[in-house]
Parts: sequence; structure tokens; C-alpha cells
Amino acid sequence: MNRRPRSQRLVSEINITPFTDVILVLLIIFMVATPLIFRSSMRVQLPQATQGEEPPRNLNISVGANGEAILENATYNLRYDLDVLKFKLASLAGRNPDSSIVINGDRDVKYDFVIKVMDTAKLAGIKHIVLSTELKR
Repeated sequence: MNRRPRSQRLVSEINITPFTDVILVLLIIFMVATPLIFRSSMRVQLPQATQGEEPPRNLNISVGANGEAILENATYNLRYDLDVLKFKLASLAGRNPDSSIVINGDRDVKYDFVIKVMDTAKLAGIKHIVLSTELKR
């Protein structure tokens, strides 16, 4: 009788180590690429001005025409999330008491949304508020 030695046993299981390696690499790629995609997801068309000056930029907040604001890669709905936005601004202002905020308001945004952001920033303790514009050419 021909018997195989014990050390040459057949493996009947699938080796998933290469599959796991590929999945982990893809996960890392998506984790790196997602913030880059998220930053460019909201297009803001700034109003134009004839003269421009570059303000010191500590905090940037973008206000879209649909009533959403983006601060540090987090989106806030200005109709419902004003308290959360105020808390976030207060914590950021607490780190730097002389902080300023630059509001990038879309050209088509309702005036009310920009005023809400300005009021929230004032209540959070931010003293310097700047409205961003594009230089008219």
C-alpha cells in the first residue's frame, strides 16, 4: 500500500491572507482619499470686489446656498445645527482668544444664513469676522 507521509498532507482550505492584504490596502487608500473628496464637494461662488486684502486666516467657514456650513470638514445645517456649530466655534475660539473667522458665503446664499453664522460666531466669543470676496478682474 502506498501511503503519503504525514508531512505532505493536502490543504483543503483557501488561503485568505493575500485577500486580506488587498482589502487593507484598499481601506487605507479610501481613508486617505475621502477627506480630499469631501473638501471639494461644495462649490462656493464668492461675490466680487474691486479691491482685495488678504486677511489673517484662522478659521474658515463656507456657507452654501442650500443652508449648509462647512467648518473643518464637518457639515452643519444652519436651520437645525446652530447650537452644535456654536459649541464647535466656542471650543476653537477657546484655544486662541484672538481668533478670527473668514466666512466664504456663496453668491446665491440667503442673507439670513450668513447673519446666523455671524451671530453664532459672536456668541461663541470670536471678535474678528471677515466676509470673503473674489477680486473682480
